[in-house]
Amino acid sequence: MKLFDLHCDTLYECAVKNIDMKINDLQISLERGAKYSPWFQCFAVWMPDELRGHAAEEHFDRCYEYLQRQIDKHSDFIVQYTGGDFDGADKRCRAVLTVEGGSAFAGKPERILYLKKCGVAAVTLTWNGANEICDGVMTENAGGLTDFGFDCVREMESCGIVVDVSHISQKGFWDVDSVAQKPYIATHSNSGFIRSHVRNLTDEQFTAIKNRGGLVGINLYTKFVADGDDYTLEQLKRHIDHFLSLGGERVLAIGTDFDGAQMPSCLGDISRLDSLYDYLLQGGCSEQLCDDIFFNNAYSFMRKYAF
Repeated sequence: MKLFDLHCDTLYECAVKNIDMKINDLQISLERGAKYSPWFQCFAVWMPDELRGHAAEEHFDRCYEYLQRQIDKHSDFIVQYTGGDFDGADKRCRAVLTVEGGSAFAGKPERILYLKKCGVAAVTLTWNGANEICDGVMTENAGGLTDFGFDCVREMESCGIVVDVSHISQKGFWDVDSVAQKPYIATHSNSGFIRSHVRNLTDEQFTAIKNRGGLVGINLYTKFVADGDDYTLEQLKRHIDHFLSLGGERVLAIGTDFDGAQMPSCLGDISRLDSLYDYLLQGGCSEQLCDDIFFNNAYSFMRKYAF
């Protein structure tokens, strides 16, 4: 099976806890993910809400440097992907660097180009709280983009960093939609119609992303899929089916949120993702559609807009 996962927090977990990326007890390890080929994995540098300024810069740099050390150590398992064709005979994980939280820019426009030079492909503008760019969905009386936030969207598009609207406030979302000149994405968000949660997308938001030619990555976190601490594959499929009913065949992708959230018993780690692929096949999805959701849509989009 081919896999392009738009979001995980494994890099953060490994960097701050000094955990090896090849063999570990996390939800993603290079060894377990190697069953998929090709495997493109977006490794996000998660930015805690409280980090600002120099502390935010240091945190990003620490995680970035850790990734580089792991790539050097496990060069037979992982390589950073920054564009171009890939050799199908090369089974290594293609690590795509992303950032979850625009505080990594530290309020400085020049940091945007710096992150791009590090190979950052996409940035989630906020996490749950507020930062220099915008308010997150958990911010009380959340507002939209700041003046710096509007400038960030323009500069990100200019230098080839994809704008990610997962976690952003409703007003912030529509501010992005008003200023964006290129497609934007929600790397790890589900359907608010199926599961009413502030982190999920309304049908109007999904349609706006679709109309721009963007992507939405299906999130596996239990709380975003169903009410409770566990769910079945059928409950997750309802989110996929609903987005497909809105014309999402070329929009849908996978954004697991592995190592950043509680997973269901049926999809506990990356080694079990193929069971979802098989379930969709058995449930009436064509092989082409499954391949598009699990790989083709994300690969084609990122090749066009991030690299």
